[in-house]
Amino acid sequence: MREGSVTLEAPQEAARLLAEPPGESFDWVDFRCRCPKCGAAVDGFQTKDFCNQFDTVDYRTAYHFYATCECGHWIDFIRRNARGIGDFEMRPEPM
Repeated sequence: MREGSVTLEAPQEAARLLAEPPGESFDWVDFRCRCPKCGAAVDGFQTKDFCNQFDTVDYRTAYHFYATCECGHWIDFIRRNARGIGDFEMRPEPM
């Protein structure tokens, strides 16, 4: 068995795991900004870059994080480098 692999003891457990859709889990991102559309303060950023156990991570450790403003505007950041917020690119809202 390879390191990090899991052995399922019961075939019904394997069937159940394969049939279940992945959960809607994520990690919170410690980041706040102003909405580029309306100027409101936005927090509640999320990422799926880590263990997705609703932990809070520093934005500088995430590759991709996003949130929705109260006005409905989607705010999406993707990392170019790893030094600070200037190294993130805000992607345009999808049409």
